[in-house]
Amino acid sequence: MVARYVQIADELRARIDGGEYAEQSSLPKQADLARDFDVNVNTVAAALKLLEREGRVQSRRSRGTVVLPRIPLQKVGSATYHPSKWTSPRPRTGSGEAGPSSASDSSELTTVGVAPADEEMAERLNVVPGDDLVCRTSVVRDADGTVSQIVRKYYAYAVAKGTLLMSEESGPANRWREFQILTDVGLEPATVDERLHARLPDAGELGALGVSVGEPVVETRRRVYAASSTPVEYSTGLYRASRFQWNYTFDLSAGDDQE
Repeated sequence: MVARYVQIADELRARIDGGEYAEQSSLPKQADLARDFDVNVNTVAAALKLLEREGRVQSRRSRGTVVLPRIPLQKVGSATYHPSKWTSPRPRTGSGEAGPSSASDSSELTTVGVAPADEEMAERLNVVPGDDLVCRTSVVRDADGTVSQIVRKYYAYAVAKGTLLMSEESGPANRWREFQILTDVGLEPATVDERLHARLPDAGELGALGVSVGEPVVETRRRVYAASSTPVEYSTGLYRASRFQWNYTFDLSAGDDQE
């Protein structure tokens, strides 16, 4: 038998999807919902907590339980990395992720740091342990100010030195900026290995992303190779699972047996 709080969560979710409770509106008070569903307040609280973990609602001190915008940003598989994305003519704006709102609605704040490579990072970028690496950390916010992703990209200092990979930039999110720079210095990306998995965030990530306890995140790990099979970028990404969807299209006529 399905627990009563799960049934209530299902009903509230259906009302949100059906437009009865609009985005950014407040749900009825817990006491009112308890009366409507003929349950105690604790059962309603459990249902709302379930929706909060899904990223559908958020508890706010001054407004009660608020319906969050449903803005799935699409990452479109292998087509995302087609060279036309970063070679001429170059896009002026755009994060490479499409959604109901324009890409210019996303803003990015980037910080740059330099630190010696440990053994793990040295192997990933084919450098000697202790060599300097450049780390670009980008925090991307949606139009409503919600942090949707945090991405860290690593480069050998010998590659980044004297390029815009050393600059800190704020403005419209543009995921192709680094690929453009690598191309300009003769290291055009040729192969991308990207892996992703869902998990619960740790304590530090809860605060950084502003997610609720129990709301899942998607972690990505990507390594980019130039035509020489030399790794030129290693990156990790942390995404709010409720804000993204991953779409993949495969060309089955290519006859590629690799997994």
